[in-house]
Amino acid sequence: MEWIQIVANWFGENESVLSGLAAFVALTGFLLSPLGGNLKGLFARVRKPTEPVIAPSAAKDDAPDVKVRNAGKPTIFIEPFTSSSDAAHGFSLELNDEVRRAVTNFTGSILVTDIARADYVANVTILLSGSRCRATLRLQDRHSNEDFWSGRFEADIDDRLQAIDQLSAKISTHIRYETARHVVGRGDDSFEVKLTRMGLAMISADPKVWDEAIATANSLLVEHTDNSMFQCLYGGLLLRELALGYRQPSPEDMEKAQQALRRAVKLNDRSDFAHAMLGRYLLYCQRDYSGARRSYARSLQVNPLYHFAQSGLGFVEIFAGDARQGIDLFNKANATEHYKKSGQLVQAVAAGEIKLGNYARAVEWIEQEQNLEDDYTGTQIVLAAAAGLAGNVAVAQQAVGSLKAKHPEIAVAAIRRWPYSEDAHWDLFVSGLKKAGLE
Repeated sequence: MEWIQIVANWFGENESVLSGLAAFVALTGFLLSPLGGNLKGLFARVRKPTEPVIAPSAAKDDAPDVKVRNAGKPTIFIEPFTSSSDAAHGFSLELNDEVRRAVTNFTGSILVTDIARADYVANVTILLSGSRCRATLRLQDRHSNEDFWSGRFEADIDDRLQAIDQLSAKISTHIRYETARHVVGRGDDSFEVKLTRMGLAMISADPKVWDEAIATANSLLVEHTDNSMFQCLYGGLLLRELALGYRQPSPEDMEKAQQALRRAVKLNDRSDFAHAMLGRYLLYCQRDYSGARRSYARSLQVNPLYHFAQSGLGFVEIFAGDARQGIDLFNKANATEHYKKSGQLVQAVAAGEIKLGNYARAVEWIEQEQNLEDDYTGTQIVLAAAAGLAGNVAVAQQAVGSLKAKHPEIAVAAIRRWPYSEDAHWDLFVSGLKKAGLE
């Protein structure tokens, strides 16, 4: 067998000179032969493995430390709900399932089943008293071992299914947004934090916050073309004028936004956020009412409790259908919300009341719902139109004064058309602006 050892040694020493197809054919043909079969064992002894075999226990030890944050999306673990009684225990199990379903469908986070992999932990306690249920939510940062947010929500359980829907919407929504706010407050400069800042910028009335978010998005654009959430946020940020201004977004920005939003949906058809954002674009930029309906409806297929998509369907009805039904849809969608209503939400409902001829009600709605720190241009435009039609001179002058202070050059002819499907409704809106003193 000495000659076999010589041949084996030759292959071991000269393998580096065997290259390309010739090496492959030679080695494959030889090893498949009877002689080659005898040599396989020799090769195993002559050649050393280049990579060590990792034992299962070693692989487990190499798992990321729980103190090292996950890149991209925050991971959330939902603990089994605790309860005060046997009756509350059954209710808590049902509610836990609904909350987990909702959080699973969120786009901006990952629900994990192993607490060791979690950045954040949600703990819920259920208390029943007669026909009332109280759910207390506590959110914990596992890396700092701190409780960073807590809140409680109540519902009437006479209608058990409705109570579960209401509470699960409240709990899951607060898990979503309070976790995002906490991520932003961490202070590091990770992609996860940058992405979250981009998202929260879109509910801000501060132009500087938007400008910073757009600058961040542009700096990351090349390396995140295949990230659905990034593309969705980028598309939304490009529509800055819809949120803060009075003109139509530029054709270039609208085209980029459409491409980004459609790419976001293509990359992740299971994103409730991406479908809702595309619906917003189709309604406000293209007045494509059927397309907007489909997008909002698809968002609700993914997450039936998503208030943004429910409100969106209400907006389509307000501008292109039954305005009263649209306002009712909006109120139903936001009945479970504890957060302040954004400028877009306030404006759309007031625009619906104008369409219905309820001018004073439109003024009242804006004054009731707008936040003093959120001086949105669009809100002041609707307020001026409603006050002008209602003959409320004081409010009309105040709204027009606010608009001219922010935009000295503003004129009725330059204001983008609100997405009313009927020209008569838009003409009514414009007449209100003129009666308010805007030329």
